[in-house]
Amino acid sequence: MKAFTTNINGYIEGYYGRLLNWSERNQILRKLNNCNFNTYFYCPKEDLNHRLDWRKNYNNNWINAFKNFCKNSQRLKINVLVGISPGLDFNFSKSSNDFNILVKKAKLLKSYGAPYICLLFDDIPSRSFRNDEKKSEGVIHAELANNLSKELKEIIFVVPRVYSDELINKECMYIQEFSKNLNKNIPIFYCGKKIVSNTNKKDELITIQKYTSNRIIFWDNLYANDYCPKRIFIGPYLGRINFNNTMINPTGLIKTDLFILDLINLSTKKKDFERGWIKVLEKYKTPSEFKIISKYFFPINFNKKILNKKYSYIEEIDALDFLLWKWKTPLSREWYQYMLILKQDLLLLNGNLDINRVSKIFPVPLKEVLLKTKME
Repeated sequence: MKAFTTNINGYIEGYYGRLLNWSERNQILRKLNNCNFNTYFYCPKEDLNHRLDWRKNYNNNWINAFKNFCKNSQRLKINVLVGISPGLDFNFSKSSNDFNILVKKAKLLKSYGAPYICLLFDDIPSRSFRNDEKKSEGVIHAELANNLSKELKEIIFVVPRVYSDELINKECMYIQEFSKNLNKNIPIFYCGKKIVSNTNKKDELITIQKYTSNRIIFWDNLYANDYCPKRIFIGPYLGRINFNNTMINPTGLIKTDLFILDLINLSTKKKDFERGWIKVLEKYKTPSEFKIISKYFFPINFNKKILNKKYSYIEEIDALDFLLWKWKTPLSREWYQYMLILKQDLLLLNGNLDINRVSKIFPVPLKEVLLKTKME
């Protein structure tokens, strides 16, 4: 089996809490083609047949839609990478039939038109791991990936359970043992030093590269917000040097994700990340008022704004009032809740959020604390 050598970049549908429909996925395909990106990675956590009920096959409606999706991807020259995430309850016992089910599932996906398969072990508790061979978790996961690749007679991709340096436990040798035993032709998805990393430069992947010569594909969570759903990050594509061997896992909000793909394209093409951000704001006809409050929407590791109670935030609140009530586009509707939450936070910080409003918008425990603070 030959190593996979093509440069990979594109979109990961891999977030929690949202699930695109097929029309939206096809919009992403067209945008990837327009931006000269080449890969769509289908692995949504909310797809039951991908993760929670991975043993079950898809229904006919899904299969037909997926076949059309793959045909569209071929026409647009976009690779489709389809994930299977069996780790929550996979039975690694030799007597188990789970491996046969996994192989059958992968072959079915291939028969529907999926060019590539990825095996995912991310976000599964280590305590759920059981096997009867007295091998370590890292070894068993690597062997499962190797065996699936062998059965399919082609290179697959893999996401290890430890997919970032910050998940490495000093007492656990998972990533070392996984890397040592994995077929050297199998590419590994990895997030870098942090799950939401500051950069995709070589130094960010230095730990994983100490243990393996496998190709590393950077799983970029810079714009993901499923871990903090009251916020959204739509600022410049900071800290990145290019989009080579990088896949972006964004929000699941279709207009926002199209915006983000355009942003990455304009930023990396011109090697000017600040100017690329300005250009995409202009392309989407974003009002100038958004620039006034944009610092609050910068990616989390790059937001240096320190909230100060002595500052009135009048300019920001005025800008937010315009954006909330007078800016009406599909993009503004997706950003509405985040701008409204920001306005409430700034009013609260400034002491201008009245008691009745606090009572309406905050849950009981927090409301009681905030009301007590205001009364004091």
